[in-house]
Amino acid sequence: MVIQLLPIHHTPEAVLRKDNTMSYFMGKEGFTWWQGVVEDRHDPLYLGRCKIRVLGWHSEDKNDQPTVGLPWAYPVAPITSASQTGVGSSPLGPVEGTWVLGFYRDGEAGQEPMFFGTLGGIPELDAKGVNNDGTATGGQGFLDPRLEGGDIGHPMFPDEAGHRDLLFNPVGDLVPREPATIIHNALPNPAEDAQTVTISDSVTLKDRPIVRSLIASTGPNSPTPAYTVKVVENPVRSTYPDTGLSDKTISTTRNLNYLKEPTTNRLARGIRGNTDLTDPRVSGIVFEKMENRKHGQMEIATAGGKTWSEPKTPWHAIYPYNHVHQTESGHIIEMDDTPQWERLHWYHRTGTFTEIHPTGIKVDKIVNNYYNIILGARYTHIEASDYTTIDGSQEIFVQGSKQDKIEGDYSLAVKKGRFNVNNPLGPISFEGQDVTIKATGKLILDCESYTLKKKTAEGTEKTTGDEKKEVGGKYTMKSGSVSMNTQGGVGIQAGGGYSVNATDSINESIFGLLPMTSMGYSKKTDATLGKVGYEIKDNLLSGGFEWNLGIGGIGASMSIMPLGDIVLDSKLGLGGITGSALLGPVTFSSLLSTMELGLTGDANFHGNLATLSLGVAGSASMKAIAGEVSISTPGMVTIKGSTTSLKEILDTLIDEILGHTHLTGTGPSGPPMPPTSVNLNLLKSLKIGLNFA
Repeated sequence: MVIQLLPIHHTPEAVLRKDNTMSYFMGKEGFTWWQGVVEDRHDPLYLGRCKIRVLGWHSEDKNDQPTVGLPWAYPVAPITSASQTGVGSSPLGPVEGTWVLGFYRDGEAGQEPMFFGTLGGIPELDAKGVNNDGTATGGQGFLDPRLEGGDIGHPMFPDEAGHRDLLFNPVGDLVPREPATIIHNALPNPAEDAQTVTISDSVTLKDRPIVRSLIASTGPNSPTPAYTVKVVENPVRSTYPDTGLSDKTISTTRNLNYLKEPTTNRLARGIRGNTDLTDPRVSGIVFEKMENRKHGQMEIATAGGKTWSEPKTPWHAIYPYNHVHQTESGHIIEMDDTPQWERLHWYHRTGTFTEIHPTGIKVDKIVNNYYNIILGARYTHIEASDYTTIDGSQEIFVQGSKQDKIEGDYSLAVKKGRFNVNNPLGPISFEGQDVTIKATGKLILDCESYTLKKKTAEGTEKTTGDEKKEVGGKYTMKSGSVSMNTQGGVGIQAGGGYSVNATDSINESIFGLLPMTSMGYSKKTDATLGKVGYEIKDNLLSGGFEWNLGIGGIGASMSIMPLGDIVLDSKLGLGGITGSALLGPVTFSSLLSTMELGLTGDANFHGNLATLSLGVAGSASMKAIAGEVSISTPGMVTIKGSTTSLKEILDTLIDEILGHTHLTGTGPSGPPMPPTSVNLNLLKSLKIGLNFA
């Protein structure tokens, strides 16, 4: 036999009670249904309870039955809400003045009210406690009680005691209401504060101190320009429904007179904010969105010269297709099923909204700062184009790597300011088929080292003005060949040495016309101190020097041959070859001979076997190994020889003269017939020795 035990929490209460009664079983005797008006929703237990004055159950006179004496009614949440701590939806919705439907779970005792639904209607202004300005006289039930004093408060909850002032008080007012005006500044004033905010063309907050404006900007320390959003609140809180503003200067866009119209939201009824559609100033949030669109959101320029504008709202709602949820502060959610105008719309009271158009276009407008935080990866695919226009500054900080790959053109234009690329810890590479760098001002390259690689000689460097290059250390140029062409002069200044090394040859050509006209130098070398030297290391085969005057030396030439021969050749010079010295002798020497031109006029020619000397006073001497001829200053001639005498020489000469014949037309001639004045035989008889003086 199996015995099944029933858990005690599943055991009916009537089984556990000995009297077997069910006097508190809900619905035993049937429900007690009721309808009533919410008078207080500030539940101290935060359960969504409301104090509701039940029609036909509670007195209409608050003096007989004040609001504080009404029981708290519990809301019945839908099955979609768990109604548990941390789980479910907040049971908030009704406001003071809302008609609700409910029942008593304790039956006719009427102390445990429950409510689960609201009732709409068409509010009308009557004489039961409401003045024309929307204020209440007090004491009348089944009306919005918030403007009344003296009946709010509960002896069990001291924090609830006291009068609630509904004239706007930013500190103590806990009743949110839809703002009167939303203003987006196109040209914000950073110095503007809550006391200088302009409400209308002629009204500021100084004129209406009870009106609040929420000023939101990027902040004084932000790198972006300040942008101001002004939310002008209603200065007077009327009963629900709002019965209008007594001062129309507060609001230029909204008329809050909701009397004599259904309680169903105007947007849901296909009305943009007012029953009178002839007045565009009071058209509600749709009109505000269109007005704020005109301030700074039209004809926005792009980098490519195109413009774009914020799309118009496609609002064309028709009842009953627009499903709207609006809160008391002005937040709106629309799910519009109007045929051909289907939309989704999430609207914040400041003007920030997200709207999805019938064609799938999505518009996000944020009237203040936007923070997008993603802890994972972000993947974005745009099949068309992407246009981004930023009026302020943009800063991107990538802690990892970043790669941009563009299949088409890539343009980066900076209109003014600086363009900086900074990579202090890594290299920077630019690679392209053709790279152009153009600077309308200065181009400065500041680096530790500099390398320029070119595969061809097609590069051109052009400077229209002057150019200066400064090298603090050693400057080295290495090239296959260098060609330099200048239309002006070339100057080289070296603080140290100046060296030119060539593995081939060095050719210089001077085509100047100025030296010809001025009879100046075509080339000149000046040395302040030290020597000017020319040295050829090869003195056997290829070495030597050549100086030519005229083409091929037609005028004159001077050469030093490979083995050391020196040739001086003056072909057209009338003065010949001239050598002179102002303070010293002039000396020409070879290995076996020397020519000296003395400072005082003497001259000496020394050969290996002979000498010729010209004295200062007019003497002359010619010496050889076997003889000597000299002429002294007085004119004495001295001839000295070691083998042959002068007589032998003269006798031989006379014999040759006397025996000379030559051919004639008739045969050989006879010996010459010397003149009678010349006795050649007498000369032969003279006794001439080796010395002749």
